[in-house]
Amino acid sequence: MRIGIDVRPLSRPFTGIARYVSSILGELAKIDTKNSYYLYSDRDFPWEFGIPRWRKRVAAWPRWLPGSLWVQTAGQRMILQDNLDTFWGPAHTLPLRLPANIRKVLTMHDVVWLRYPETMSFYNRQVTRLLAEKSVRQADQVVADSTATAADVQALLRVPASRIVVIYSGVSGHYHPHDHHRAVLYIAQRFEAQQDYICSVGTIEPRKNLLTLIEAFGMLRNRRQFQGQLLIAGGQGWGKTNIRRAMLKWGLGEKDVKLLGYVSEEEMPMLYSGAKAFVFPSLYEGFGLPLVEAMACGVAIVASNTSSIPEVVEDAALLVSPYDSEAMAAGILRLFNDTQLRAALIERGLRRAQGFTWEATARRVLHTLTGVAP
Repeated sequence: MRIGIDVRPLSRPFTGIARYVSSILGELAKIDTKNSYYLYSDRDFPWEFGIPRWRKRVAAWPRWLPGSLWVQTAGQRMILQDNLDTFWGPAHTLPLRLPANIRKVLTMHDVVWLRYPETMSFYNRQVTRLLAEKSVRQADQVVADSTATAADVQALLRVPASRIVVIYSGVSGHYHPHDHHRAVLYIAQRFEAQQDYICSVGTIEPRKNLLTLIEAFGMLRNRRQFQGQLLIAGGQGWGKTNIRRAMLKWGLGEKDVKLLGYVSEEEMPMLYSGAKAFVFPSLYEGFGLPLVEAMACGVAIVASNTSSIPEVVEDAALLVSPYDSEAMAAGILRLFNDTQLRAALIERGLRRAQGFTWEATARRVLHTLTGVAP
């Protein structure tokens, strides 16, 4: 079969969706020895597999024009030229005028524009609403990251359950526990951080709810219940997440809350392994990949009790309301004080993380793309 894939996320900053696409493609290159792949993008992207059956299909596009327009115009023209059997849109959208003889598969990571529209810019919300909702109606098969997302797609977008398949994301093998003391020293040296810290991971935008985390952290510091540091890894996203103002409100300085920006894939396991706790205060997640990474690295977790998060962590995290900073602070403090609970959560997390592998994800994606079990 000739399979086309929209790989534009690989040419952008490496966020969760880029990691999702890159990880699945890497596994497909290993397990699929039969099908041909065409990788479409409006910008060049790194690709290390020298396999003749895998073809880059890049058409230059002015950076000031949105990629969402490219895939409907120049991208679509290339797709039609390549005589595909299947096209996969791994990030919410499809070319909208593909002929009926091309099987169309669409991954929906979330429906944030419907559940939490206030956490998106007006432009992104409108474009997503237009393209994603039209794409989901044209898709022959919709892949959802979790049963929570599948339920949202079914209820809010009126997609029949028969057209939805749940395929969990995976976690890379290099996410595993590192020696805590060595990890602490590495992070302290690499980021000029304190050796006693809690961490959070996520793009700095309203949906990630970092202001509530800073408030909870400020409570712990002001009550002298924790004198360590809060490290936040993640690039700048959309919206006014005024972290500096929140820090000032609680008398916190840059030595108390440190914004690390983008942290490389190679360094992330060290960040998790050295943390005293990992806190994930997000308002809404379609899956929540950092949760699985943190579990795989053996760190105790406090997380929101919303959307897909309870489904992903099951009994391996302490769940609290993302709207209640007092409850979040109490949860963090409980992890510090209750060593038995802490050890139990870490053990459950390590066991739970074993159920998420990119190979298993890729095999199920391949089955969905081809209709044939790999």
